[in-house]
Amino acid sequence: MGAFVAGLDAGLVYNSWPKYAESWFPEDLWLKNPKWRNIFENPATAQFMHRNMAYLTLLSVTLTWLVGRRMLLGRRAKIALHSLMGMLYLQALLGIATLVHYVPVYLGAMHQNASMAVITFAFWLSNEIRRVPK
Repeated sequence: MGAFVAGLDAGLVYNSWPKYAESWFPEDLWLKNPKWRNIFENPATAQFMHRNMAYLTLLSVTLTWLVGRRMLLGRRAKIALHSLMGMLYLQALLGIATLVHYVPVYLGAMHQNASMAVITFAFWLSNEIRRVPK
């Protein structure tokens, strides 16, 4: 979704958080017809989907962390788990800061680079927990 947000300059609309201006849903969410075009061409829809995918990712990784920290995992798996959790929350903070500051290049670049670190830590954790004895 980040590619759509960047490509449509969706970071330049609704520069407030957590609401979209004064509303919980953007007014122009489904502006285009046919409706499916909004996903690919409407900056408000791209930003809405990006935010909500971020919320779902934060929720799922937080739940994974809450369960995983109580499990008998190896040292490397624990480090990967904590690294993923910390990096994802840093990524969320960078995303919010990028949005409310009208996408300065340095914050946008940091947010994009942090996404690669999040993916890297997720792959690392997946690799480490694959080795946990059953």
